[in-house]
Amino acid sequence: MVRRGLSEPGEGGQETVRLLAVSDLHQSEALYRQLGEAVALHKPDAVALLGDFLDALGVASGQLSVRGCAEAVAALPVREVVVVRGNHEDWNYVGFAAALRDIGREVVTLHGEACRVGSLTLVGFPTRLGDETAFTLTKEPLPGHMDGWLPRVVRRIGPAARVLWLMHEPPLGTPLSMPSGPIGGNAEWTEAIERFQPWLVVFGHDHETPGRNGHWHHVLGSTRVVNVGQSDGGALHFTRIDATFGPGGGGIPRRMRVTGYPWDQSVEVPPC
Repeated sequence: MVRRGLSEPGEGGQETVRLLAVSDLHQSEALYRQLGEAVALHKPDAVALLGDFLDALGVASGQLSVRGCAEAVAALPVREVVVVRGNHEDWNYVGFAAALRDIGREVVTLHGEACRVGSLTLVGFPTRLGDETAFTLTKEPLPGHMDGWLPRVVRRIGPAARVLWLMHEPPLGTPLSMPSGPIGGNAEWTEAIERFQPWLVVFGHDHETPGRNGHWHHVLGSTRVVNVGQSDGGALHFTRIDATFGPGGGGIPRRMRVTGYPWDQSVEVPPC
């Protein structure tokens, strides 16, 4: 597990780690611009791109090229960028990664792995849809079921691995995604949540169901789940996560607040 982007301890030795999480930019020039503006305004320690930041259908009007996306990510005024794969990252990811190397910007790719931003542990999930080959060229292939990797991650890291999970596909059984079909929830992720009961899970993939149902977050068992997928047009949907740790860190926040935008509504995690 890599430790990244340490925040400076605050008053009384406290450390607050701020993360912005967003999904489904689909190479949109307008959404990437709004993301840059949000990062400049909120000044996070890290940005998490939860898949479909590229678009497997190619470039249309109003979209950036793959290299343009890499340039936009490289220009974000933030110390760390973490990415998980969506179903639209396939062989286009090779060009994205190469452009980042040319520019000299490093990102952290999580695929059944964890990293730390300061005292905050992030666990990144794979996506079961699409071709993951290009995203995992430098990684070991994951087993076909989460039993083959997730328990091992949780055992190795301990309770801190149950604070924040990042994924593209939604868990099944919430008003934040359709109940079935290609953008429906994933029953395997629901099983993982029920077994390990993480504090917070953030995802995207379903762009429209949260808006239709009037929800950006929900409680699944004892876990707060948040959808940060984009609507068709309009303001950028993202969440800001502020996790405050006591002296010495320890990996378990004393307080965690999640704010959904553009609504500017906040909830505490926990309690759920």
